[in-house]
Amino acid sequence: MKFFDQVFERSEFLKLLGFAAVTAAIPARAQTEKILSRVIPKSREGERLPVIGLGTYGAFMARGEDRDMDKKIQVVRELIESGGKVIDTAETYGESESLCGEILEVIGARSKAFISTKIWQEEEDGGYAAIENAFKALRVKVIDLMHVHNMIGAAVQLPILEDYKAQERFRYIGMSHSTPGVQNGLIDWMSTDKLDFVEFNYSVNERGPEQRLLPMAADRGIGVLVAMPFGSGGLIHAMAGKDVPAWAREELGCTSHAQMLLKFVVSHPAVTAAIPRTSNPRHMLDNLKAGFGPMPDVKQRERIASVWENI
Repeated sequence: MKFFDQVFERSEFLKLLGFAAVTAAIPARAQTEKILSRVIPKSREGERLPVIGLGTYGAFMARGEDRDMDKKIQVVRELIESGGKVIDTAETYGESESLCGEILEVIGARSKAFISTKIWQEEEDGGYAAIENAFKALRVKVIDLMHVHNMIGAAVQLPILEDYKAQERFRYIGMSHSTPGVQNGLIDWMSTDKLDFVEFNYSVNERGPEQRLLPMAADRGIGVLVAMPFGSGGLIHAMAGKDVPAWAREELGCTSHAQMLLKFVVSHPAVTAAIPRTSNPRHMLDNLKAGFGPMPDVKQRERIASVWENI
């Protein structure tokens, strides 16, 4: 029995979404400009990714009530309709992989999304099992990007990922780490030239990657997905109740602190995309606005950083 049917009957899921919402094709949102995109460094065809994506840790780890599902569905719709693509998940994110697979299939948006996921396994057998589970959960035969999560079992798992990529089951492979103090360990793996992507934390209050990781990614032609661009949400909470600086509004078009913080991250030339996590459609739309309009130059980036430093 398919996972979809194990959770509840397909008819019940269609009822939840609403027949019209399920069957209607996602229309292209009318806009005068497109979201900023970056070329995937190792893409042979010059494939580009929009700089604002969606992280699903926490927000998508559990199905929740019907209204929670409605919000998750709308978050994905807002991402796709605004020209976004990247959705980041992992085997360790609870129900996230299966929810992403279901939602993309039901709203007919799989071909419009770029799925990044991760395995966390020490042993070879566990790696193969996690990979096959990912294909089933995401409902695909080809996964856009598969990472070794937090460098766990990297020496064992990376050759497996390479084999799947050679079979054209993975389009790209990478490695991640979410602990700033350990992230420089990625340097050794980046130096092998086997990675297409890396994923790590980077924000105005976590600028360590500027020293080694980001320069090396640029030098080696490795794509970068930035996790926790809001510092696990702490930056947004710290700025709550404060006005967006007038200069950021006038020069960068920022109408929220989230946009200002995201523009800081994605304006770094080595960053391919940021993946802020949310299950709130309004926040998804606000985040996406950071991919439009002027991007900060070096001096403006430092001004953004100083806003945090002076709180």
